[in-house]
Amino acid sequence: MAFIRRAASSLATALIQPQIAIVLPQSMQMSVLNSYALEAQQTAVRALYQEAHGQAYAVGEYQIDKLADPKLILLPSPMGLTEQAWSVIEQKVREGSTLLVTGPFDGDAHLHSTHRQDEVGLHYTTEPLALREQRVRWPGGDDLYTFGGQLTTVLMDARLEDGKDWDEMPLGKGTILFSSLPLELGGNLQALGRVYSYAMQKAKVSTAFTTAQNDPGILICPTSYPDATLYVLTSETQKRVVVFRDVRSGKEFSGQLAAGRAALLLVGTDGKLIASYHWSPVAEYQ
Repeated sequence: MAFIRRAASSLATALIQPQIAIVLPQSMQMSVLNSYALEAQQTAVRALYQEAHGQAYAVGEYQIDKLADPKLILLPSPMGLTEQAWSVIEQKVREGSTLLVTGPFDGDAHLHSTHRQDEVGLHYTTEPLALREQRVRWPGGDDLYTFGGQLTTVLMDARLEDGKDWDEMPLGKGTILFSSLPLELGGNLQALGRVYSYAMQKAKVSTAFTTAQNDPGILICPTSYPDATLYVLTSETQKRVVVFRDVRSGKEFSGQLAAGRAALLLVGTDGKLIASYHWSPVAEYQ
């Protein structure tokens, strides 16, 4: 309660909308493939926050009118979308947004093909994803993804005309970044994080913090306000010293995060630690 009183009475006021939007493909979520849809969405969040150090807001496919004007739209392994949702996303790209879509997106709300990919100049055919091990060659590298379990019996692959795994296409004032495979289901979180980082660079998205640590058990989640940034840190691992730098102030923070616990930090734009909860500072540097 002390943290809440200090935060609410000081700088945690109007929220600054993140520059990234994750569109949740609800058509697939309401199909017999719902478990894979949820897995793709959860993996997208983990890769974005843990690996790419981004921050985003989520918009459901059936609430697409809330999409606003993000610099980057992530559409994780959608398979299908309502025509209204795709129309809004396409228009946002034409107005200047960057869209990263992974895997086939031509299905309608019932996952029946619409051939909408041809209408925007991305020509591919949809075929069963038959191989468990898939190597993806893209501008940032050559990464191996593994589609285990039942994935090779239910997922589809978008075969581009030239046989490439990746394509980038201008559309209006924006750009579509396209992976032929549904990467969020490929079991390689670090590689997916590199793809998201690349998409952020292409969209000129800034990050709230930087860190040299790469611990999959530690999650740092920033929320930006006009005069402060709220950091939520969570641990799914043993006790760790967590070190990160707040980009807005340039101030570095270092503290103990207990195993399986969470901590809160409210950092002013001047680098002052306004309030904290369950945070044990080790050292702080300018």
